[in-house]
Amino acid sequence: MDQDKYKFGYPKNCTLCHSFDSTIRLTVKPHYKTGSQTKIMLIGQDPTIFKDPDKNRVKEVLMLDQENGQLKRWLRNFIGSKNFEQSEIYATNLIKCTFPTPPSTRGKEEVLAPYFNCCEQHLLKEIENYKPTVVLTLGEPAHKLFLTKIQSDEIIATAMNKAFTGRFYRVKVNSTRFDYSPCLHIKTFRVAETYGDKVKTFKKGIANYFS
Repeated sequence: MDQDKYKFGYPKNCTLCHSFDSTIRLTVKPHYKTGSQTKIMLIGQDPTIFKDPDKNRVKEVLMLDQENGQLKRWLRNFIGSKNFEQSEIYATNLIKCTFPTPPSTRGKEEVLAPYFNCCEQHLLKEIENYKPTVVLTLGEPAHKLFLTKIQSDEIIATAMNKAFTGRFYRVKVNSTRFDYSPCLHIKTFRVAETYGDKVKTFKKGIANYFS
């Protein structure tokens, strides 16, 4: 039910960014799947995709509503089908609106920052209401922007090649505590040899939440 998808604070309507950009639109819904195990929160960058002849193809965050979607298949393979089915999963984006075209890859965090400044109030509410066990951000831009909102007793690097260690950081956002790891983009995992044993450690770390 759509009502369940929105219950954590994802906006049904928002025009905050229209004060400086009237071209973006809030058209994508959050994704929510009930479960009896670990509460996983996935945070993507924004719902805009690079190549899509049908602009209406993205209906839910990270396209997790599509049974054969790329990310859904990756998650099932990564944490195991049984764990996936039993997990409670909530997926959102740092920036909720869809851009007419994908943001430039050069200086992306600076380009996205004004939009995130508007959207962060929604994200903070979602974290407070959902109370995740573990949070994964997908891709380096998402990690860098999310890092500005979390508190940690240890220093977390901004660059993905240093922040992605394979282990999970104990952090908090306001009063909500959870385990956090930046996550390589699924395309990066295909060429993750440069990250060596970090990927193996990360996979083992994920598995520990289901033992």
